Formats: sequence, C-alpha cells, structure tokens
Amino acid sequence: MSSEYDFIVVGAGASGCVVAARLANTKQRPKINSKTFQEATMNWGYKTVPQNHLKGQQIDYSRGKGLGGSTAINFSCWHPPNHRSHTDPQSWIVWVIGADQDYNEWARKVDDETWAWKSMKGRFKKIENYHVDIPQEGRRYISPKEADHGTSGPLHLSYADPFEKGLTDVFQAAEELGLGVNSGMGLGAACMYEGSRTTASAYLENAPPNLTIRVNSPVARVLMSGNKALGVRTIAGNDFRIGPAAELEKHGIPVVQNLPGVGKNLKDHCFSTATLLLCPGSNDRMAFETQTPENMAAVRAQHAKDKKCVFSSMYCSVPIGWFKNDAVYISDEFNALGKHTQEFLKQPYVPIFEIATHTPPLFVGDYDLQPTDSYLTALAFVMNPQSHGEVTLSSADLSASSPKNITDTRKMQDAPRVDPNLLSHPYDRRTMIEAMRKLLEFLEAPVFKKNTVKMIGCPASKSEQDIWDHCSGNLFSSWHMCSTVRMGKMGDDEACVATDFRVSGVKNLRVVDLSVIPLLPNNHTQSTAYLVGETAAEKIIAEYDLNQT
Repeated sequence: MSSEYDFIVVGAGASGCVVAARLANTKQRPKINSKTFQEATMNWGYKTVPQNHLKGQQIDYSRGKGLGGSTAINFSCWHPPNHRSHTDPQSWIVWVIGADQDYNEWARKVDDETWAWKSMKGRFKKIENYHVDIPQEGRRYISPKEADHGTSGPLHLSYADPFEKGLTDVFQAAEELGLGVNSGMGLGAACMYEGSRTTASAYLENAPPNLTIRVNSPVARVLMSGNKALGVRTIAGNDFRIGPAAELEKHGIPVVQNLPGVGKNLKDHCFSTATLLLCPGSNDRMAFETQTPENMAAVRAQHAKDKKCVFSSMYCSVPIGWFKNDAVYISDEFNALGKHTQEFLKQPYVPIFEIATHTPPLFVGDYDLQPTDSYLTALAFVMNPQSHGEVTLSSADLSASSPKNITDTRKMQDAPRVDPNLLSHPYDRRTMIEAMRKLLEFLEAPVFKKNTVKMIGCPASKSEQDIWDHCSGNLFSSWHMCSTVRMGKMGDDEACVATDFRVSGVKNLRVVDLSVIPLLPNNHTQSTAYLVGETAAEKIIAEYDLNQT
C-alpha cells in the first residue's frame, strides 16, 4: 500500500465519500487515500455537557463511525425543496433538502453564487437515483415529478411499498385541521431501495484502483511544515495545532494557525415529542420492534431472497410538514430579533417549525410500551434556531476522542466538550412552545381520536408553563450539528474556511463537511452533507484540471 498520494480524504461520512469518489473517477485518476475508521459499534456515543437551563440534561449527540459515517445510523429521509417552481410534497430515512431561500442566503453570507439555489439544484440531481413508484394508497398524497429529480446518481431514493398500517391517517388529519397536504404535511422519499438502506458508502462501490480506503485508521494529526499541510498521521500523534490560540495553549498544544472561529457557532435543530397510545392492532410497530431473534433472522432471509418483506415497509416513511406561525410572528421574542433575521423568517417558504410523525418512541413518560401496544410518536422541531453553542477540548490526548467503545468511561471523559446551548435564546423557546402546542392540536384530529387510548410522554396541558416543563426536561438534538468551522467571505474574522474550502492561513488543507456551512438549513442535513461533498469535488476538480486528458 502506497504511503504517498495526490489527495488524502480524512473521514468517510457523506461529504468525504463524495469527494473521494468524485476525485478518484476523474480522467486524471489521481491517487486518493480515504482514511476512515470502523469499530465494533457504529456510534461514538457522545453526550453534551449538562444543559443547566434544560434541567441539567446531557443530550445524546450520536455520531456514526465506519464507512458512511452518520448516514449509517441516520433515519434516512429525502424531501424536496420548498420553492415556487416545485410542487412535490415536502418531507426522515431522510432526504430533506430545504427551502430555496436557504441556499440564496448561504450565497449572500459567503459572497459566492456557487451556493445559490440556481447552482445547487443540479448538484442534487447528480446525487439522486430517484425511484418514483408510489403504492396505490399513497397516490392521493404523493406525486413526485421525475423531471425534478436525478435518476442516475449513486444514492437510491424510494418510497415504502406497501405503506405501513395507519400511515395515511397523518394526511387525513392534516386535511381535517386545514393544514393541507404536500404544502402542509407531506412525504418525501427515503434513502432506501427494495428494503435496503442507502448510505454514503454507495459512492465507494466499485472503487477504482487509484482510490485506497483505510479503515481502523483514525487520524490524530495533520503533518505540517510551517503553514503547509504535507500529510496525516494516525493516532500515534497527539496535536491539532489549528484553532483558537487560547484554547490550544490551555492544553499545551503549539499553535500553527490561530483561528478563533474553530469550534464556535455550533448550530443544531432540536425537538421534543408526544406520543399517542393507540388501540391494539392500529399498527404493527411494536410487533416489529419486539420480534424474537429467530423471527428477525427469517425476515432477513426473506429479504435476501426476494426483497419482499417488512423491511420494505416498516420505518421507511416519515411524514413531515413545515409551518409558519402567527403566534410567533407577533411575539416579543420575534420582534426583538434583528431586521434582516425578521425579514428572512418572513420569506414565503422559510418555516418557523416542523412536525414529523412515525418515528421511534423516543420518550413515553412513565408508560411501559408492551408488545401488543400500538403507538404514534410525533415530534415538534424548532427551525432557524437563534441559539448557538461551541465545541472545545477536554484533553490534548487524541486517542481519548476516539474510544474503542462507548463504555470506555475514561476515554469518554476526555472526548470533545460539546455545549450546544439548545433553546437558550428566547426566540427558540417561544418557537418550541408554539410548535408543541400545534403538535398537540394535530394529535387531537378526529382521525386519530377514534383509535386513541391516551396521550403519553406529553405536556400536562397546552398551557405555556406545562409545555415548557415538558420540553425543557425532554429535549433532543436532531443530530444536525454544524457550522463550527464556518465558511465566510473575505474580512470575516470568525470565518475559518473560504468558499473553496481551504483553511484560512494554511496551505494544502481543506475542510469538507457540515462544520463549514454558514447557516443551518431548514431540512434534515444529510442531504446538505452530500451537497457539500459534491460542491467541493467540483471546485477541486476544476482547480487541478482533473478531467483533462
């Protein structure tokens, strides 16, 4: 195995897989080393520091490990964008793109039209292998336009077939409450096909010989000569050396490049939940989740044989809707925001909050779900959060940041210190309260009432105090963390990378993942990670003329 390469890609999450595959398949066939890691488990198992304003919660901050990164543990949904020329339904196994205004705002923030929607939509098509077949029971609610999607990309996207029992009740509820379908509650494709989930490792299938993939090789250090990156060293080396000087010096790490913005501006969506306990037989979720190992083995065997099994139906659909809210717009918290932020939030397709259903039962209070039960869990998300946090070091020991398993408590104590500060901004608290209030109203729709035994894991009432008591003690990250190595325009002191992904003040080093994005899009960010990879690959290929023969 060679020790010299033209390009080294560290990490094989969504963005890393895209960059490695696209560069390796150019006409110049440069030598690529994609370094990743694969352990016995698939999750680093990170937790936040205690969120004192949220009753001391330490919130799960799961990150995937292995080929595909967090796409290997994601819910997997794919929703089309909100914009005037697109009437496809909005919609977690989740492909959610976001509003066109998100990308136009991104372009404005970094002063580069590469990131505007008119440039982005073609890249999304390049990613997609979109299968538009819809089960009969869903055709009233879903009508994807093949022309709006790519059909030859590496990432398979499709719909469940058949839909799981009771799924379409969500759309009937939206109609009953005047929320609308498609423009209100909708359903996008999932990152799956014929019962098999699709992850970023799809980009690495049939890898050309000039692409070397190294697993079990976590990188501890970028080898530097002055301010020029020369290569990488795996876990034997123990220093970062690029970031806020004060933070590095506190841990005895020599500073190569002082970048005050590294680790700052952490953005993330958050949500809280409520669950309907339904009459037995209303759906088959608990029966699926409590199968014996023998039954699950039989299901897997059936899937391997003909792809016709419950894997093509269960957990393949997540109805999602994005909504405006007048109560938020007239609130003191909204009126205290800056003028530009208010104007952005008032744009036609920029949502205030999101509602999603048909997720796992993340919180059910003191109720113990039984194998014979049926349930419907729904989530209320804060979109466009104004809160932001930070990631700092706990130790200079890099091996401590990559423990062999999540029960290695000594190592986990030295993992990066993550403080997302979720719901610390008054606007976010107002939005969370109003979003949960609307979610409770949604779950009281007539179509649900006929099968509801009771609501569990929910606020005691719709009052502001009861909703806040519930949400502040039962809050989840959406695992959309981003923006800690933020991209920016010239003269932006907090920017860490330029629009070509180059690290400020450092030669031969780029960052290509969700840490660089300058805003948190109104979506589920898996799609954005692929997009970042595609955009970086385009820029690098053009810079080095890699498609010239």
